[in-house]
Amino acid sequence: MTVLVIVALILVLAVLAYAASVERRVRRFRSNTAASRQLVTVELDRRHVQLEPFIAAVESSGLDQDLVRQLVGARSWSKAVRDRGLGLPAQAAAENALSAAVHAVLSEADAHPKLRSNWAFQGPASDLETTEKRIAGAVRVYNDNAYKLSLLRTSFATKPMAKVLKVTSPEPFVEHAAVAVDGRSEDVPA
Repeated sequence: MTVLVIVALILVLAVLAYAASVERRVRRFRSNTAASRQLVTVELDRRHVQLEPFIAAVESSGLDQDLVRQLVGARSWSKAVRDRGLGLPAQAAAENALSAAVHAVLSEADAHPKLRSNWAFQGPASDLETTEKRIAGAVRVYNDNAYKLSLLRTSFATKPMAKVLKVTSPEPFVEHAAVAVDGRSEDVPA
């Protein structure tokens, strides 16, 4: 009889220890996801600040005005989506369009020898290139953390505890295509 009680007590302690470890992981993943989402926001804010001197330098550089209009339009769309709080998929689409416009201007500028030696252009361009890399890294970290938190909800071993802790899957920072050519929905990373 005593052996049975001891075995039952050990099992109860093992289950409680496992529940506590899952609860710690949930807290850690929630915290990491929130912190990495904040990092994405900080980097996006930095890019919006850096775009002002960059656009001024581009406008006076003599580059194709269609590229300048696309850049200004993409910046306006990005700002409107963020101001309206339209959600991560819409924000990812707007930020992808802005990144594409920035990269189009930067690649066009590489073809102009005068701009390579023009510090008024190269200074803001270099800052913006660095920020673009930081944004890509921050988005990757956020999506990894969001995936880990979502995995707790679907894993066989942690699913019951995740339900008790009311774990919700955070939205990944990806652009959702409406429908692909073959009729399936696709996710496009930001």
